[in-house]
Amino acid sequence: MNICIVEKDITEIELIKPLWEQLNSIHLDKSIYFKNKFKNHTFDKRMESIYKKAQKGIMKLDILLDNDTGNYIGYCLSSIEDNLGEIESIYIENQYRKFRLGDKLMKNALTWFESNTITNIEINVVYANDKALPFYERYGFHVGNYILKRN
Repeated sequence: MNICIVEKDITEIELIKPLWEQLNSIHLDKSIYFKNKFKNHTFDKRMESIYKKAQKGIMKLDILLDNDTGNYIGYCLSSIEDNLGEIESIYIENQYRKFRLGDKLMKNALTWFESNTITNIEINVVYANDKALPFYERYGFHVGNYILKRN
């Protein structure tokens, strides 16, 4: 298996659209209270908010490329705005998850934050996606507070 991380410019974000849509579908399946949010959440709507954020700060887009197939199989989108780092979105196709590629993406993002002297870093995890929590906890992330929303 020959997989590498390719850094792309934010203008090439369309490359992650199929992967982002897979992630959104997982969120839709797992969501208990907000299925309509994920049903109506499109890539274009999400990218609107990303482009706005990119105008105020800086973005990093790392994409996993399987050189054997030529397919993109995962990504990590990170941002820095007002001294706050955020893992905006991270996803790896299911069949590639056992190879610790998520670790490579996280380490790459955390190194980028560190090189920009960012220590305040957040990740927003969808409720009911609690299987993701141990992964983030390995990097020192913990639940800081709960934000409750009404439908």
